[in-house]
Amino acid sequence: MSIPPSHSAVRDRHPEDGIRFPDHPLESLNDLFLRASRELPIKRQLGMLSVSVLQNEPNDNPETWQSYDGILGEIRAFLADFQARRMRTTDQLFWPSIIGNGFVILLDAPRTGRPLNGMDVSRVRFRLRRSLRKHLNRTIPARQMRTFGVYVGGSLMRHESGIPISRIVYRSREEAFADALKDKDREGRRYSNNLRKVIEGEQVQMVYQPVLDLVDRKVIGLEALTRVPRSRFPSPEVLFKTAHQNNTLWTLERLCRNRALAGLPRLLSRQKLFLNVEPDSLHDPHLLEKPFSDRLGEAGLCPQQIVLEITERTAIQDFTMVRRMITRCRHQGYRVAMDDVGSGYAGLQAIAEISPDYIKMDMSLVRDIHRHSIKRELVTTIRRFSDSTGITLVAEGVETVEELQSLMHAGVRCAQGYLFSKPARTPAEPDWDSIPSSG
Repeated sequence: MSIPPSHSAVRDRHPEDGIRFPDHPLESLNDLFLRASRELPIKRQLGMLSVSVLQNEPNDNPETWQSYDGILGEIRAFLADFQARRMRTTDQLFWPSIIGNGFVILLDAPRTGRPLNGMDVSRVRFRLRRSLRKHLNRTIPARQMRTFGVYVGGSLMRHESGIPISRIVYRSREEAFADALKDKDREGRRYSNNLRKVIEGEQVQMVYQPVLDLVDRKVIGLEALTRVPRSRFPSPEVLFKTAHQNNTLWTLERLCRNRALAGLPRLLSRQKLFLNVEPDSLHDPHLLEKPFSDRLGEAGLCPQQIVLEITERTAIQDFTMVRRMITRCRHQGYRVAMDDVGSGYAGLQAIAEISPDYIKMDMSLVRDIHRHSIKRELVTTIRRFSDSTGITLVAEGVETVEELQSLMHAGVRCAQGYLFSKPARTPAEPDWDSIPSSG
């Protein structure tokens, strides 16, 4: 496990250091000590919750830390609202600079007047954890949560005569943070167990989303997307991250590819099937040898109809090896796409090294592009680059007519998104009459 630069670089960060938070003033470290000094000798016990943002794998990519700052900001806004609506006015939220990589909430005694106990802290911890996870799943793109996890721990702060209040506070903080680490371990074990059940029970379903040529007004292919029961994993991103951590990525991707071929709606001879693969999966013998080619034949497809869409959940460490494997893929007849361009690891070096046939432009550049001139300039630049290099550019995640019109004005020819068709086992044919013409 790697923790963000919490006990050094982040400890003294404030909003003026580049993190922009809503105007919800938080208490300081001195306020926490004063509160504990004033109330602990009287109430004897107070509760403490630790909300910690932990890095799941080492990564010093600058964009990763931008995501980290954004997650901290979103958590702070949520906690301020949670405190105002669902906690007592005497419960207090404290600024993360006192703990490095998270937040502290001090819990007062129950309204009944009885002393606070461990069960009280556990109940609030569980309620907060559940609400916070649900909020982050709605507000933070899944790909931005690949590297980080958010965990909640709790402790009971007890008054002890002769022990300095500062020592009691620090010890309680350490206990709450240790409980957050246990929360991480519990979650990891649960996900590992669920992954085993998903693979053994083949609890994977595939849905398909059309990729459109907006000029010729036709469907040029389908992207196969993985779905699993939400009772097992909150999102496919968590599923694949767990598979990577448990060294079962090849097994999971084989299952997904087989399911994608088995459930595939009929394709025309010139239409493509886009299959997501990790760079490491290019080494999988199943992909480049007879087992997969046999599956293609059974599905009535040829290798020229397959686009291997490289999805980078971790940075590519060895471009020389990846280029060698991509050369083998192309010799087999497969095409190659680079996913999430404009976000995460899919940067200029990856494009230059891989020389993809398709670039999938990340939805972060597409979202509200009609409101952002800089996004429009970036998209225009990417489009010019793709035109000059013979790469087909596809805009992902198009949801509104305004976004589509801005993309077409920038010269983007191909797109996919909810505006045209939601992912489904049998995707609907786009309603071309409702889609503006590029002319």
